[in-house]
Amino acid sequence: MIFDRIVITCCSQLKTGRSVAAIYHLLRGKKSIQTVQDAHIYKLDNFYGIYKSLKKQNFDERIDKLISAGLVQLNDNSSAIPTALGNEWLQENPNSIPLRYFNGMNYSSSATIFFERLVLLIQTISNSSNSNLNFIPVVDKPVVTGWVKKQYYVIKQDRHYFLQSFYDELYDLLKCFQDQEASMFVDSLTGFKHYGMSSYQLADNYNLKLIDVPLALIGIIHHMLFTIEHDTRKYPLLSHIKNELPEYSNTTKSATKTRELLNCHYTAEEISIMRNLKLNTIYDHIVEIALYDEQFPLDNYIDEQGHQEVLNVINRLKSYKLKDIKQEINKEISYFQIRLVLAVENIT
Repeated sequence: MIFDRIVITCCSQLKTGRSVAAIYHLLRGKKSIQTVQDAHIYKLDNFYGIYKSLKKQNFDERIDKLISAGLVQLNDNSSAIPTALGNEWLQENPNSIPLRYFNGMNYSSSATIFFERLVLLIQTISNSSNSNLNFIPVVDKPVVTGWVKKQYYVIKQDRHYFLQSFYDELYDLLKCFQDQEASMFVDSLTGFKHYGMSSYQLADNYNLKLIDVPLALIGIIHHMLFTIEHDTRKYPLLSHIKNELPEYSNTTKSATKTRELLNCHYTAEEISIMRNLKLNTIYDHIVEIALYDEQFPLDNYIDEQGHQEVLNVINRLKSYKLKDIKQEINKEISYFQIRLVLAVENIT
């Protein structure tokens, strides 16, 4: 249900502007300027990178089932739109996890590490408090185990107090969720002589499709992070776990380097030569920069008349497809300039 709802919602937002493959790249969090710009332009930021483990085969199979069920229809250009039945289905079927929980653009890089730190710290403290130091860790990533070891050395003398305080914070935080959501999260945790449920067990226990389980958990974690972030005094221990987590970087390292050179007043053509990159790659970087820079100097790349012409065509066509827009504007206006206008305006 969760996966289907998200896909149908994405189809509704994208309409015929992108192929269904764009939804797959969005959910996986593909670090391409096209996918990032899609997330912004079509207001799908919340779904960016929420399902990094999604396999293409599983995605395609689910799309085929939605088509067979008559909930979406595939167009000639491989885009998909919800049918009347699909829109009706969205209205009639309740959310297993509210879609407002998802905040992929902000938390796609940090949610998994936060959860892994949390579960391993709980496992470590609960076992050590029961004099068991020979447990098999549920997480075996050096970036997580190293962090947990450092925390353990700090708190091991007061681990019973820490465990109680940790429990109180987590209990209070989970009161922000529906009972089933809170129970599902708790059932995924591992403690002393108790292992968290697998995805298969969670799916069976909570009547979910297997493909929905990672989405349900990541939605809960995103909402946790949001709640902790907005009330750090109430959750000091959980806030500490959240500290130093990787944040989603607005621009890639390569685009950041291009921005530094642009700030030194080099042209795109000069940067292309200096960095031994294709000019279109530099253009991609500039569009990426424009997405996040509120002071982006758009008039350096397109004059006001051209800017307004692109806007007028977009508003008239009700489409963000570059090809459609290009056919309706002055031939001297390039695809690069159209993309910049879309990036700067962040049009909906």
